Amino acid sequence: MVDFGHVKRVTRSVGGKEITFRSKLEYRYAEYLQLLQETGEIQAWDYESESVILKQPYHRNKREYLPDFWVLVDGEWEIHETKGYFPPKDYTKLKMTADQYDNKVVLIFASMAENPKSAKIRAQKNRALRLEPHIHRIIWNANRDIFKKISFRFDE
Repeated sequence: MVDFGHVKRVTRSVGGKEITFRSKLEYRYAEYLQLLQETGEIQAWDYESESVILKQPYHRNKREYLPDFWVLVDGEWEIHETKGYFPPKDYTKLKMTADQYDNKVVLIFASMAENPKSAKIRAQKNRALRLEPHIHRIIWNANRDIFKKISFRFDE
């Protein structure tokens, strides 16, 4: 696992499994997926269970990408990627995944301002907007749209 420095790992029990997540965002999203599974909206989910191999154009070497979540929806596995920060290398991995695999890709932001004032955040949002035509869906503000409604489930 990669060390993100400022992001603290959290170990929590979700769906009867003890899991060490890379961030609270991933933990919260796992709780949301567990709720969807319990209500029958999805069949299953798994955290960082399987890597995909990305073929790099113009290079012989390959790149491995480990999605945050694999989610089984209507009998099809989707890739769900959570982001608190969205650097260019992550844009590249997600675009290559969407181009090389048939799995739907869903990008989940903790919170992305509608009109960001910061140049760094504006750049992240622009990257996501460029990715939007290639992936299934973007959730721009999971803190507001998802997590606020299910905060009673969080063990923090």
